[in-house]
Amino acid sequence: MAEVTAVIQFTRPCLGNVRRPDFDRMQRDQDDVVIFMATWWRSAFLKAAKAINRYYDHVDKIHPALQVYGKVSRIKRRYGKDANQFKAHEGFDTGTIVEASFLIPANMSIDEFIELMRATGLYIGVSPYGWKTGAYGHFKLLEVRKGGSRNNTKSGQPAPDHSGNSGCVGAGA
Repeated sequence: MAEVTAVIQFTRPCLGNVRRPDFDRMQRDQDDVVIFMATWWRSAFLKAAKAINRYYDHVDKIHPALQVYGKVSRIKRRYGKDANQFKAHEGFDTGTIVEASFLIPANMSIDEFIELMRATGLYIGVSPYGWKTGAYGHFKLLEVRKGGSRNNTKSGQPAPDHSGNSGCVGAGA
């Protein structure tokens, strides 16, 4: 197994699904860091593997870290008959850069993981809310690098040197 960190930029909002009277929130761990369940990634990877007809054997062997790091904001989602009603969600808005770490199997190259991540972002997306419709959570892969996240686990914010160049394995669009 090899640890890698993917840096993604959302091209469609990624919305929280924890219902609250005021607005729907992202799921969080005991340290108040946003988490994405492993089943969300696995489902998205499986659909992407089917879309590109590759890497089926690797999907169940990829182990995502629960924590994802990026700046959350409140996002208004239109709904209703005339789409003139709004529901507020906490989430990662379009343009937000997020880091997520994974353990990939020894027999999967980083280039293969990059191809799977690109397909996941382009065709499937990952979002706690709206994952069935495919309308939310699409992303562009900016970088995949060896090792874990450079984020401050207390704040969930990127480390000061988050330039996207140091330690880059490759993922250029």
